[in-house]
Amino acid sequence: MLKNLHPADELAMVRADIERLKSREAFLRRGFLGDTLPRSGDEAVVEVAVFRSRRFLRDKLPNDILENEAYWVNQRIEHVRVRPR
Repeated sequence: MLKNLHPADELAMVRADIERLKSREAFLRRGFLGDTLPRSGDEAVVEVAVFRSRRFLRDKLPNDILENEAYWVNQRIEHVRVRPR
């Protein structure tokens, strides 16, 4: 933490860093998946694996199931948002 930095400003800075890192990660990931970047470094090796899974197609369900409250549960999610002042 930086001295005299308000926690709201620090959170904004952390999230900006995370966004920058995610962007860099996406670039590197595309390079590894496209086999355009070398996968062996001095301290790490990148391995690409393929996994298969099944996915439930919710839009294929009949409306009487989708609209039946017995199949749904309400949940509470807390979200912390940062916006410029």
